[in-house]
Amino acid sequence: MNPNYKAVGGVEQVALYPTDAVTSALFSSRGCELTLASSPLVVELVDDGSHYEEEATNKDGATLVTHRLHLVADRRSAERWLEQDFLERAAVEGVVAVVTLCDGRRVLVGYSAHFGNEQPLRLDSLTSSSGEGAHDSPRVTLQLHSDDTEFSTELI
Repeated sequence: MNPNYKAVGGVEQVALYPTDAVTSALFSSRGCELTLASSPLVVELVDDGSHYEEEATNKDGATLVTHRLHLVADRRSAERWLEQDFLERAAVEGVVAVVTLCDGRRVLVGYSAHFGNEQPLRLDSLTSSSGEGAHDSPRVTLQLHSDDTEFSTELI
């Protein structure tokens, strides 16, 4: 083990876009060059609360990759997640995400070379919590998922 290695996990920032916001996505062996046509929904995330995971499984002989995005924010910061328009869009149309990981990589989730925007991230749940202790702030947890045949692509 390298004594100078420092693990860096978690999600630093997530920008959520409507599925039709992608105007150009050029995929190569290096990653993806992305052009977006609208402004994102960005909510300040709480430290050490959010994460992104990809899970590859065998489904009847085919590889299925499930993408899960678990986002946690202070309730004051997450007001836009609670808006009915956003919840309906996330549940019905889905969203595309640019996820900035704490290790500095930026990945595209909910849009792939194979499916384009046909397999976007969709709402799994939105939970509002009061917190447990006297010093806890109210929080909102947003969980999104997408099924695809590919892992996320790093943006270049």
